[in-house]
Amino acid sequence: MAENFTVHNVFGDNMVLQRDRKIRISGTCPEKQAVKVSLAGKTVTAFADNTGAWEAVLPPMSAGGPYELTIAGAGNRILTFKNILIGEVWLCSGQSNMSMPLWSETLFWRTEGGKEEAAAADFPQIRLYNANLCSSVAPEGPLTESKGPGWTCCNSETAAPFSAAGYYFAKQLQSELQVPVGMINCSWGGTPIQSWISRDGYQQAKRQQELEQIDSLKTVDVAKVRAEQRKQLEDWEELFLKQSPEKTAFAEGYSREECDDSLWQQVKVPAPVTLDFPGVFWYRREIIVPAGWRDHELEIGLGAIDEVDFTWFNGVQIGQTGSDEPNYWLKKRVYRIPASLVRPGQKNTLAIRVVNFQGATGMEGPAADLFLRPFGEKDTSISLAGKWKYRVEFNADPGLYPPKPKPLPGYDSPAFPATLFNSMIAPWCRYTIRGILWYQGESNAEEYADYYQLQKALLEDWRRQWDDPDMAFVLTQLAAFQSHSPAKRLKDDFWELLPPEDNSWSKLRETQRAMLKEHNTGMAVTIDIGDHSDIHPANKKTLGFRLAQEAKRICYGYQGVSAGPLYRKMQQENGRIRLFFDNVGGGLIAKGGELQCFAIAGKDGRFHWADACIDGETILVSSEVVPKPQQVRYAWAKFPGNPNLYNAEGFPASPFQTAKSPESP
Repeated sequence: MAENFTVHNVFGDNMVLQRDRKIRISGTCPEKQAVKVSLAGKTVTAFADNTGAWEAVLPPMSAGGPYELTIAGAGNRILTFKNILIGEVWLCSGQSNMSMPLWSETLFWRTEGGKEEAAAADFPQIRLYNANLCSSVAPEGPLTESKGPGWTCCNSETAAPFSAAGYYFAKQLQSELQVPVGMINCSWGGTPIQSWISRDGYQQAKRQQELEQIDSLKTVDVAKVRAEQRKQLEDWEELFLKQSPEKTAFAEGYSREECDDSLWQQVKVPAPVTLDFPGVFWYRREIIVPAGWRDHELEIGLGAIDEVDFTWFNGVQIGQTGSDEPNYWLKKRVYRIPASLVRPGQKNTLAIRVVNFQGATGMEGPAADLFLRPFGEKDTSISLAGKWKYRVEFNADPGLYPPKPKPLPGYDSPAFPATLFNSMIAPWCRYTIRGILWYQGESNAEEYADYYQLQKALLEDWRRQWDDPDMAFVLTQLAAFQSHSPAKRLKDDFWELLPPEDNSWSKLRETQRAMLKEHNTGMAVTIDIGDHSDIHPANKKTLGFRLAQEAKRICYGYQGVSAGPLYRKMQQENGRIRLFFDNVGGGLIAKGGELQCFAIAGKDGRFHWADACIDGETILVSSEVVPKPQQVRYAWAKFPGNPNLYNAEGFPASPFQTAKSPESP
């Protein structure tokens, strides 16, 4: 037996193991040595192979628990995992709309009703694993070190930062199945689908372009290229900061205690959007430090600041967070203040210079992360949330500096082929799961012509990696959206005067719909719950419900209607087109009045808005200006306005076009 052994970090207290499937537990120990793994009265001895990897395979179990799992080596070396449940396990992945949390203090990065939902989230039968963001050129295999906080029970503290879509899915599934549900969140905002496919997946799909990209890294001096990339970014930031030298020179005094800030504007902090333009500005406030904190080193928390900050206390710089740190715009600032700088019982001055390279900026909080306290005394603190003062140093002029250099691909880039599979998916491929929830596509909208093949490559790759050709795959079709300007919203009726359009988002949605031809796949349509001015729609509760219904159909024998009408075929009839659908359920309905968002075209291919009416389980579409119609589109716009075709069960129809798409089979 092995004296020294490890267990991969995907296993731990509070985990859910997949019911009715073989249970695989894995780790490392010296070659040819063994460990004994025991669960619910069953014990298996596992021997390490010549690489030092061991895997114990336990027999399937029914839903239940809690249990303890033990891994025993030589002597008295025993590792015990407690509070383990057997139930349903799903992995959710994709980009920001999957990672979007149930609730946060950050404006436009929280869901509708999320604060109240998180506060009431006490579901011990739901367990959550929120993986950290990390990327890697080479497959890492199963986790052997911490890349996340581990498995947690679902409560108000753990539910709030978890994927809202994943949370609502789990809540619905657990309520209906009455078995434990475990959710693994491996998603990363802004990432393309190419990052999530393995090298082997590209090889099996015969995708030479991505293979050449991945293999090109073998001949690259990683340290040299990283240094060059960092130098490019530093040079660009220097140009950005030098565009208004007079104003910057004047603002040097803003960090000093004697600075007169009486004419500065006031702002309530946290304030995710203090300013909505790139540039540099300052925050200031005074703090009365308790007399009892004399001779104490202090710790100050400023929450997340978008993007770069330089922070002074009583005129002395105490910290900064720059662009050299990963995800610096999300990093919660915590700095130490030497006791020698502190004036107990008196006013102390805090000044923060904020550099914002793009978009909106502010001190994002949350309020609980804005504090001042003696170092190491978390129960004694002063809240720094509330009234602050701010002043603009300068507004950036894009004409005075070049575009920000894009990160070079590879290494730790989450946009490079296979990097996120290697680091965030590969560690889970020996952990038995029921299926995948996938919400991605915004970053690939302009690559719609290739997206179906990429989706298929990912699906086949992941099923092969998990050795499960029947693994369920439920995707989310892209929601309605026009332009990302949540702080300066478009008018709600902007779309009413727009002509029918052709666009990349509609074409990508069509490739997503085509994925339903693949075995054991499902799709949640969200065309009716999008937001024209926010790429992150806030209604994730409805999304979670729809994902759960499709999962029930694929995996749990549900015979009811689980999705909305899907276009099947058309036929021409006396100057009209009749449309036929699957998933009609209890019948087609036009929610809120007459059918909208239908367009029709003749031989010339020019589309015009059309009249549409329900006729039994079909729809008749026509237009006076198109006497000999050839094709129809429905909700075929980036933001189609009010798509109101549903079935009687309340599921929306997917957008579609009757013409065969060259991007889809």
